[in-house]
Amino acid sequence: METLNNFFQKHKDEFNDLELPKGHEQRFLKKLGEVKKSTGLKLWYGIAASFIFLSMFSFFAKDFIFKGQFLKNNEKIIRLSDLSPKYQEVEEYYRAGVESKIVEFEHLNCKLNEEQKKMIDLELEQLDVNYKTLQNELNKNRNDERIINAMIDNYQNKISFLDLVINQIKQNC
Repeated sequence: METLNNFFQKHKDEFNDLELPKGHEQRFLKKLGEVKKSTGLKLWYGIAASFIFLSMFSFFAKDFIFKGQFLKNNEKIIRLSDLSPKYQEVEEYYRAGVESKIVEFEHLNCKLNEEQKKMIDLELEQLDVNYKTLQNELNKNRNDERIINAMIDNYQNKISFLDLVINQIKQNC
C-alpha cells in the first residue's frame, strides 16, 4: 500500500492535467437533483419495510400478549409515572409531544390514500403494542433501567415516526 501511495505522490501532476468537458458540472448537478427526487419513494419503501418487520414481530408476539403470559388479570399496569416524579415528568413530556404530532398530522391539508393511512395507523398501533409489552415487563421488573429506557425510546420512536410522516407529506403536497 505504501508503494501505491508513493507512486501517486510522485506522479500527482500527471493526473491533474485534464480539464473536465464543458457542461459536466451542470449535468452532474442535474443528475444529483434527480437522485434527490427519488428519495421520497425510498422513504415510503423504508416505512413499508418497518411496517412489515413490526407486523411480523407482533404476529409472533401476540400469543404471549393475548394469552396473558405477560400480565395476570389481577395485576395493575405500571406506567413510568408510577415509578418516580422524575419519570412522571418524562412521561408527560413525551405524551404531550406525541399528542401534538398526532394533532399536526390530522390537520394536514394533503389527502392520503387509504393504503397510506392504513400503513401509518398500523405502524402507530404496533408502537402502542410494543409499549404495552414493555409495561408488562416493567410489572415484573420495576427497577430495570433497560425496560424504562426502552419505554422512553418507544416514545421517541413514535415522535420520530410522526415527524418523518409529517415532513414527507408536506414535501409531497
